Amino acid sequence: MEVKLTQYPTEQDWLECKRRALFTAGLTKVHTAPSAEWKRKMLEARHSPIRCLRFSFDLIEVPYWVTVHLARHVHAQPYVQSQRNDRQDKYDRDEAPQNAPVNMIWDMNAEELMVIANKRLCRKTAPETREVVRRMCELVVANCPDFGTVLVPMCSYAGCHEIEPCGERDGV
Repeated sequence: MEVKLTQYPTEQDWLECKRRALFTAGLTKVHTAPSAEWKRKMLEARHSPIRCLRFSFDLIEVPYWVTVHLARHVHAQPYVQSQRNDRQDKYDRDEAPQNAPVNMIWDMNAEELMVIANKRLCRKTAPETREVVRRMCELVVANCPDFGTVLVPMCSYAGCHEIEPCGERDGV
């Protein structure tokens, strides 16, 4: 499996995020670039302007069943490589095992990335799915350090909400 981060917020994107935040408060002029503290507060509060911050990942040779787990996040857009027999000749789709490798481009905004991290870094998640999301989060934090405190399992962010908790951080 390979995970590539192909799009992430630039300083101009953050300026647009701040412009949207100020606009919702009735202000129209952005005088300064957003500070690291402002970014952190916006991310931790999950205020709506962070939805203009976009991410895109290329997921290469991922087991098909893992893409099914990921595609369930309805506010992220998956582009999963077709397994149709008329589109590929690596294997017979009708005979393909669930772990047949496929490629996927996955687009999302900052808020959905945080939700995905909260859900898919959980120890109740399949290890293979958790590994893909862990790699995604590491790439994001390496390129966008402001996300370092928010790309965590739900139990670390807001307490465990699983029906059957793993026991790692119950009640946090």
